[in-house]
Amino acid sequence: MAVAVFSATLAGCTSYTGSPAHQVQEWAAGAGVVVNDAQLASDVTLLRKSVAARAPSAMTTNCAGLSYDSGTAYDNLPTPDSAITNELNIAYTDFLDAGNACAAASSVTSARVRAALVEIASGLDHLERAGALLKRDGVS
Repeated sequence: MAVAVFSATLAGCTSYTGSPAHQVQEWAAGAGVVVNDAQLASDVTLLRKSVAARAPSAMTTNCAGLSYDSGTAYDNLPTPDSAITNELNIAYTDFLDAGNACAAASSVTSARVRAALVEIASGLDHLERAGALLKRDGVS
């Protein structure tokens, strides 16, 4: 238990050097944010295709993948920039919650899936805002 607390403490104390943009670039390189966010976008595309195809097995698999990949991305927060952290936090949480909800759905037409798709759209909006802020800081 002490190890987990110690690790969590260290993660919040990571320091970056240079200008604010350089700090974000250092974080992004270490966190793999570009790759993680591209994976999330791919997960969303696959999920939407499985819903449109009315393929429940593929949908639940894609929902579970979205949840898993959201957790992987979330583990790299916080960033050195609070605005980027906020946008990514909301996006990743939306994806995680939506993925969990639709993975448990019994039908591609269920209310759970409809609600998850709305939450995913919100997550994509926040991911886009975060992407613009990352791009502003030289991360692409």
